[in-house]
Amino acid sequence: MSSDPPPFEIPAVDEYAYRLIKLDNSIQALLISDPEADKAAAACDVRVGSMSDPTEFPGLAHFTEHMLFYSSKKYPEEDAYSKFISDHGGKTNAYTSNESTQYHFDCAYDALPESLDRFAQFFICPLISEDGVAREANAVDSEHGKNLNSDAWKKLQLWRSTANSTHPISRFSTGNIDTLINEPESKGLSPHQAVKTFYDQHYSASLMRLAVLGRHSLDELEELVRSNFAEVVDRGLKPAKFSEEAVTEEETGILIKVVPERDGHSIELQWDTVSEQQHSDAAPSHYLSHLLGHEGEGSAFAYLKKRGWATGLVAGEASTSFSSRSFFMVRIDLTEAGHERVAEVVNVVFHYLELIKAPGGIAEEIYHEMRALSRLKFDYRDKLDPYNYVSSLAHAMHVYDINTLLLSMYNVPSRFDPDLIRSVVDDLTPKKARVMWTSKSLNEDCTEREKWYGTEYSLQKLPKKWIELWSTSAGNASSGKNGNAASLATLLQSEIHLPKANEFVPSDFSLVETSAPRPSIIRTTPSSRLWFRPESSFKTPKAVLYVHLQMPDCAYTSPTAAVLTQLYSKVVNDALSELTYPADLAGLHYGLRATSQGIMISASGYHHRLPHLVRAVLQKTFAKQVPADRFAVIQEKLKKDYANMKFEQPYQMALYELSVAAEAKRWHVADYEAVLPTLTSEMLTAFLPRLLSSCHVEAYSAGNLPQSAAEELVDSIEKDLKELCASRAPTRSQAHETRVVKLRPGNPVLLPRIGPNPANDNSAVVVSYQIGLDSPRVNALTELVAHIGKRPAFHQLRTVEQLGYLTFFTSYWTHSVRNLLFIIQSSAKSAAYLESRVENFLPLLRKNLSELTQEELANQIEELAKVKLERPKRLREVASRDWREIDDGVERFDRQKEEVAELKKLTHEELMEFFDMNILDVTSRRKVAVHVQSEKMEEEEGVGVAENKEEKEKSGRIEDSTALPVEVVTAEAVFKWKRRQELYPSLS
Repeated sequence: MSSDPPPFEIPAVDEYAYRLIKLDNSIQALLISDPEADKAAAACDVRVGSMSDPTEFPGLAHFTEHMLFYSSKKYPEEDAYSKFISDHGGKTNAYTSNESTQYHFDCAYDALPESLDRFAQFFICPLISEDGVAREANAVDSEHGKNLNSDAWKKLQLWRSTANSTHPISRFSTGNIDTLINEPESKGLSPHQAVKTFYDQHYSASLMRLAVLGRHSLDELEELVRSNFAEVVDRGLKPAKFSEEAVTEEETGILIKVVPERDGHSIELQWDTVSEQQHSDAAPSHYLSHLLGHEGEGSAFAYLKKRGWATGLVAGEASTSFSSRSFFMVRIDLTEAGHERVAEVVNVVFHYLELIKAPGGIAEEIYHEMRALSRLKFDYRDKLDPYNYVSSLAHAMHVYDINTLLLSMYNVPSRFDPDLIRSVVDDLTPKKARVMWTSKSLNEDCTEREKWYGTEYSLQKLPKKWIELWSTSAGNASSGKNGNAASLATLLQSEIHLPKANEFVPSDFSLVETSAPRPSIIRTTPSSRLWFRPESSFKTPKAVLYVHLQMPDCAYTSPTAAVLTQLYSKVVNDALSELTYPADLAGLHYGLRATSQGIMISASGYHHRLPHLVRAVLQKTFAKQVPADRFAVIQEKLKKDYANMKFEQPYQMALYELSVAAEAKRWHVADYEAVLPTLTSEMLTAFLPRLLSSCHVEAYSAGNLPQSAAEELVDSIEKDLKELCASRAPTRSQAHETRVVKLRPGNPVLLPRIGPNPANDNSAVVVSYQIGLDSPRVNALTELVAHIGKRPAFHQLRTVEQLGYLTFFTSYWTHSVRNLLFIIQSSAKSAAYLESRVENFLPLLRKNLSELTQEELANQIEELAKVKLERPKRLREVASRDWREIDDGVERFDRQKEEVAELKKLTHEELMEFFDMNILDVTSRRKVAVHVQSEKMEEEEGVGVAENKEEKEKSGRIEDSTALPVEVVTAEAVFKWKRRQELYPSLS
């Protein structure tokens, strides 16, 4: 491999070789050689995006992105590119942003030459057919349809729509069937010609940045790029320049009230300021986000949280930013109390800004710590997934100076510029703010409807009394419920201050020198078990720790116990936030959540300070203190979380209903919602001693942590449990087991559900074929069918039939049971119709399988084997794989090798027999379908749903297209149904 010096500074642990080249047609390409790469990847970022849409075709840039996937002059077969990538273990995608359109893929390392050839045709001679345009407009419309009930998309469009109406940032960027087909055609315009014209006018080699990563040498990669991309036409175009006046004085100092889909209150402020892209060497917005977004002691958020006014705060550059201007934003998630005092909440933000403006607020020592934290993340980054890495690089090549490309991507500034930072702070004034206040309680004020998403909103100038309150540095912030007021000076001195030095920054980066192929048990007692796996192959000073506090006698015995355990986990997380935020900044991450067995704690990061973090987490876990005021805030938020599940996408609801039906002991969120309001802080306090009284510790350590440190940690946990909680080890009979319902052969089950959100017009179907218990052979056959079938399924059901933007065919686990699964969501078709199309597709899939030659089957098996044998790229992947084996009780740590060995034994006859018995034969397969039906959509065919809701979910047996009786299980009957079913044995 060539030893070219890298064209930019690289991380300390980076083992890639880089080369930057420029083709004769002006394409700039970054080549990355990794001799150990299991996957190759490439991305091409074209510097044209939605801000270049013609006014008569909103969404045209995005639509053009979709059309390039169809076919090309060299490969005219529709979907040839995507099929080739899929057949070679890869995936494809693309996105359109304000100023860029990007296409990217990955594939098996040895398929890169052929993949690049097909990929390059996007930019040489794509075939854009009239029929394809007509069909793909439905996919774009479906994509837009799935976003209509998304608060994130609704608010993004409102930020756009309320900007300067003459600036392209204000436009609708996604497109739908009306903007792309119906309205242009009504004006005599041709959508087909519009796509072709847009491509011809904007897709120029001079606007393309290419990143390619593979196992090939740099010389070989250069030859591949030059030979494949030399024919891309250079039209001599330069990137479009857009006015800096995305907002004028008219669009600032405004208050936008919004009625959201989900329950909850929030307030967001945005300011127009200097471009972060153009000043990435100084990163002024990053400096401010480091301070304003801080959640540790003395922060604005800590102050708001202490008063019970906020549950979250985020600060930084907004997604509406573009190359010549940035929008800096602060978003606060409000409690009921915070919503009632929203002006006072925002006043705390302006107080903190005054603190930054004051002497010491823009300081070199703060800059150096911020830079050191970013540099730490940069130098010891995990090895990146090629697919995501080339995507980030190709885009960054348009945005940052090539000499500091990677440093800029990781927000590592090179200079301290206090004047520039101060100029940004000076922009963040009340009069220049654009404020969005979101709450369902604002519905009476919100009499307008946004054009594209139908969002209820109102627009007005900020109230004068708010501006006056926020504008004076002597403004007061309420000190809490007692109503006493504290002056700004007192407030700054007592509760709000700049961050202290970060105690979690590591200083020991020494590496262990041993690795183990699998974890082993190094410590066992009646109350604990410790798995240990030293791992040095990643050459980073990091470790991963898992601690599962298993309390099967109490944690999940009833919906009440389950909710109390969830509340407990959230109380602990709440108590930890000020302590763990600095740890997170220093690259130490933790998670704590309730499980069906108890409490799961995970931690990862630099080994030097990791045990310190875990001990701090455990100290709060065993404290057993439940502050009544915090309990009320946490209960309120959990209530909203439960209620907001109904706003998930219909296909997500279908997957949830399937999981509840499949697991023998799984409570439903409806049970949680019923229980939660009845609980009190006193009840949780009384519950904790029972929860902790019988506990087994299952622990795991991987990476750079010394064995002695892991053993000391588990030993201290055991001692704390005994001394603080009087805990004893659970008996064998108390051990938790997870059992899965075993469907009866030839007895299809239907779970009909009405979409819980009346405003969502989408329907969804999930069709699952239950295969059987975890074994190398079952897994090999299941994954082979999914590997071969996923592309034909996507092509037929999405591209040809245009059933919906979200269309998937995959394999999945329900604990130790394997399944094959279809997922389709549609805004135009009923759930029953979607299921009928899945059934109609199965004979076509069988035909595809049966017509495979021995050579083709061998190739498919080989490509799947490559995917399965891909080496983990980071320590967390190793730990996650190990932990699944431990947590499931299976402990097959050589699973991938075992399954590949089984895979390579398979014959064509065995594959067909497996498919027929488990998927096609209605008398032997185990099938369950979940319908989530939009209330507004009438059933078109198949299993009908009557007009009223009671009739729609009436239990009974009906006939499907196979003439076999279908067992209908309503939401109310699912638990009774589960009790009557046979269960798979537990493998643990």
